[in-house]
Amino acid sequence: MAFSVVEGEGRTLWCATDGSSTYYIGQIVSIVATTKGMTNGTVVPLDTPHGSADTTHFEIPFGVVVGINNRTPTYGTLGSKKVEYATGVVSSANQIIRDFTGAEGMYGKGDPQLLVQIAEITPNTIIRGPFCMSAYGTGLTLQTATSASAGGGIVAFAANSSGVVAAGGTPVTLMRTMYCRSGANRGIYRVLVDVSATAPAVTTAFPYGVAIGDTFVTVPAKQGLSYILITSGMFIDAALGQDSSGANGTFHVIVYRLNLEADAEWCDFRFLNMHFDNARA
Repeated sequence: MAFSVVEGEGRTLWCATDGSSTYYIGQIVSIVATTKGMTNGTVVPLDTPHGSADTTHFEIPFGVVVGINNRTPTYGTLGSKKVEYATGVVSSANQIIRDFTGAEGMYGKGDPQLLVQIAEITPNTIIRGPFCMSAYGTGLTLQTATSASAGGGIVAFAANSSGVVAAGGTPVTLMRTMYCRSGANRGIYRVLVDVSATAPAVTTAFPYGVAIGDTFVTVPAKQGLSYILITSGMFIDAALGQDSSGANGTFHVIVYRLNLEADAEWCDFRFLNMHFDNARA
């Protein structure tokens, strides 16, 4: 699944869609369109952030989609995963032919428009989201040490193997986390101080020596304050890295927990309060 609420859910409610966007289970939705625009309905899919702390788009995360009022679920492929989805409709003819069910709250049982059920996000809501490499469902790039480090410090990797590609700008020092997948340090996390794709430097040494062939993964986030890029409201993009100028666009978040085991690569985080302020400039 894409995103889910793990703590501090505000409420669950049904919301109108914008009549044209595609909505997915597990997708984060915004209550405003980009550049503080009003929405056709209630919520739109969260767009990729623009500017540091999204200070160009100014989106407001409102919830995570947990239900769709289709009587029969529709599934499609997004990236490498099968996901439940629905696309909004506008015309009366297209609404009437929908096979719908399940709406509650302010929307009548006979209302055929596309509705999504959301778990509300508030400034105190902790969300779990997957790390993916450029596309939904694509796991982190595995880094294999090509030189040894008896002290557990700097290790050489092949160019770009850390998951920071040229298009992603320059990683921010002290905002990346490396996790050891195999070797004497398996299961240990360390924050990186470098901005290199080939010679990572940890703030606190790994406790045991790093041997040639040991494997690691790196994500552009750490416990505490992080700048993350969420793509299509569906995943945290680990391929783009971070840019201190915000050129790639970032959301500012507090990360509580990382999990970087294979096939379970996610973090628990909450959005900083600024992302809920429609008056901010």
